[in-house]
Amino acid sequence: MELLNFELYRPTAMELWIQAKFKEGGILVPGDLEDLDHIASLFDAFIAYTEGETKVLYDEDGDCLIFLNIHLDRYEQRLAFFHELCHPAMHAGNQRELPPSFVSLQETQAGLFQLYSAMPVHMLQDAAAIPQQPSCYRQIAEAFGVPAAFAQARLERISRRVNQERRDRNMRARLAAQPPCDQGYSEATTKLLRQLQQQTYMKKGATH
Repeated sequence: MELLNFELYRPTAMELWIQAKFKEGGILVPGDLEDLDHIASLFDAFIAYTEGETKVLYDEDGDCLIFLNIHLDRYEQRLAFFHELCHPAMHAGNQRELPPSFVSLQETQAGLFQLYSAMPVHMLQDAAAIPQQPSCYRQIAEAFGVPAAFAQARLERISRRVNQERRDRNMRARLAAQPPCDQGYSEATTKLLRQLQQQTYMKKGATH
């Protein structure tokens, strides 16, 4: 059984930012995620429950209102909230007035924001090592109030980044252990080539 160990996990800039906001607001354990109104306030937003569609609107004073459909079940409402929360947290302006490419970008960011805020990395790290198996996904999903498939997607994304970091570290170790290559290059050129190799592998890991 493979364990998901966070020692090799490198959070993204968005994850670190969300983590800092949550810790500043006292959102420290999964149970704290139940207080959606408090979380919304951390990003200068308010929640309004409606029988209509879930969406974000700004009033005449510029205050952000997140409308949540009252007929959604607990899991759907939680995910809808964290998706919509990205807009006041990271975006400005009315999507209806933006070009389609900008709307697509914002929706992609909202999907990542939803993933990172519904299951914050600092709460997952407290578990130290998480078994990667269906029963564990269900248990963690219940603790965070999200569907099991969502929890699995979050943990699998972390697993991919952990595996990439492990491969990158192994590659850097092999490069460091290699004797200087002698292909007629000067010492300065050889050093530069190695630096470029290392930077290439570091950048590759940052994109996963």
